[in-house]
Amino acid sequence: MRFRLSLIKYAEKFGVSKAAVKYKTNRQYIYRWKQRYDGSWDSLRDRSRRPHHHPNQHTTQEISLISHM
Repeated sequence: MRFRLSLIKYAEKFGVSKAAVKYKTNRQYIYRWKQRYDGSWDSLRDRSRRPHHHPNQHTTQEISLISHM
């Protein structure tokens, strides 16, 4: 998160292209983090890649039937 914060600060001061060269990343990576950054430390944290739901998962009724068996 410190790396991302320093990257954003440098990009705001000198521009995204110079920041990409200095930090050896691509510009899209910097734009993505600049868009997500809202001034808080938590906005630079990695998000979970866990899916919120699955189309074939059991419903709550099905889970209760399974547990009663």
